[in-house]
Amino acid sequence: MHGHVNPTLGVVEELVRRGHRVSYAVTEDFVHQVKAAGAEPVLYPDAGDGSDAPEDMGEGFARVVEVALASLPALTRAFGRDRPDLVLCDIYAFSGLLLGARWQLPTVVASPTHLAYDGIVPEFFGVPGLPQLPGFARLVAAFADQGIEAARIQDLVRPEHAVAFFPRAFQRRADTVAAQRVAYVGPALGDRSYQGSWQPPRPDVPVLLVSLGSQFTRRPEFYRSCVQAFAELPWHVVMSVGAVPPDGLGPLPANVEVHPHVPQLAVLAHADAFVTHAGMGGTMEALHYGVPLVAVPQMAEQRVNADRIERLRLGVHLPRESVTPEALREAVLRVSSDRDIRAGVSAMRREIAAAGGAGAAADLIERAL
Repeated sequence: MHGHVNPTLGVVEELVRRGHRVSYAVTEDFVHQVKAAGAEPVLYPDAGDGSDAPEDMGEGFARVVEVALASLPALTRAFGRDRPDLVLCDIYAFSGLLLGARWQLPTVVASPTHLAYDGIVPEFFGVPGLPQLPGFARLVAAFADQGIEAARIQDLVRPEHAVAFFPRAFQRRADTVAAQRVAYVGPALGDRSYQGSWQPPRPDVPVLLVSLGSQFTRRPEFYRSCVQAFAELPWHVVMSVGAVPPDGLGPLPANVEVHPHVPQLAVLAHADAFVTHAGMGGTMEALHYGVPLVAVPQMAEQRVNADRIERLRLGVHLPRESVTPEALREAVLRVSSDRDIRAGVSAMRREIAAAGGAGAAADLIERAL
């Protein structure tokens, strides 16, 4: 999924720049991005692009387990005679965790979302603990089949090394995170020029970006509310709507442009506010540019992010069920003018700048290596 691949690409670029050879296990959709970052793609079976991802994260966990186990034969063949020296694996890339344990390699967890904290399982997945997660028993059995003791599953919640793509201040209950060595590096933004460029049509008009990310984009009623909310504002509005046909949104006013996808970093560099689903990637990209947020989360993980956004004065949390054109307009005007939010965003932008990004991530990886 884009929210898990994109945060790592800047780190790949930095590792390659330092002289490391990087192979990236990925599906066909990301071959271009991986090659652009300097890594060699190693393909495993495609299980969809994430656009049909379930809102229920418990169901999503079970799907992720199946994808990970389905990738094992391809990855075992690819690396059987070309054993890596270190495995860098996404927090949900269980195949990387399993192969690292099987080959007894140093393993670094790459976390584009909150590291495991006290209460994460009920808050994210709606069950009391890991054993109750759909698919968890299947994962334990897969480790046992590989001759790996079940205790290694605890690496999911207590990794020895972890890179978190956000600053520590954004981590939920950071004092309860059990990872031994964590680098909270902030967003490791690499070269995204392959996504295209964007310039505002007029330099004197504020810019608003609207996007629900890459997973939960089939929300035509939400986009119609945005068109209605911002049609009369003296702002230029850029909307990323995924697969929703633009002609299904009604007549578009002159100040609104609609695209299936946009070069998000290029737009955020000019934006004055961002209406977002509050995925961690987009949230951190906005804060890197000092853009305040209107968070309209679509799932449990994003609701945790939206709560952090509001608590840290980085924007406002607008629950999905409360979305109306009037509420959207009021929220955008508030985040773009509120003094406390402006101060909160500036403070977080400074913390992100000090976090180290891709360089700090590569430092931790080299220490683990």
